Amino acid sequence: MVSARLRGCTPLSCLVGITIVVLVGACIGGIFFAVIGSIRTSDVVQGALARAERDPEVAAALGAPLEVGWLPTGSIRFSNGFNSGSGDANLTLPISGPRGSGEMIVEAVRRNGMWRYSRLIVAVGNRRIDVLREQ
Repeated sequence: MVSARLRGCTPLSCLVGITIVVLVGACIGGIFFAVIGSIRTSDVVQGALARAERDPEVAAALGAPLEVGWLPTGSIRFSNGFNSGSGDANLTLPISGPRGSGEMIVEAVRRNGMWRYSRLIVAVGNRRIDVLREQ
């Protein structure tokens, strides 16, 4: 006969322990997806994506529309809070279009509420497309 106790765990304490683990995991997962989602939809990323879509070399390589994938790396920082007019961004984002995928490297500074891009590179395989180059 199987005992109701498993290593000193009553059915009620096991249920409470499992519930706590599941709730903590769900909270951590929710925070993770909220942060990733906020980066993907941020104005600096959307502005960079729009510029990349308008670039003829990027359009030829990846097509349009472009989408930002999951697991961007880097940071977006704001001076004096999220709604302040200044900050900076340094990101590497997976992107894809109908013709392929690559990654977008974004460096930008925000002053007076406007993002100014200092680096915007789309890498497709071994090819690097400088979106900010003189056209």
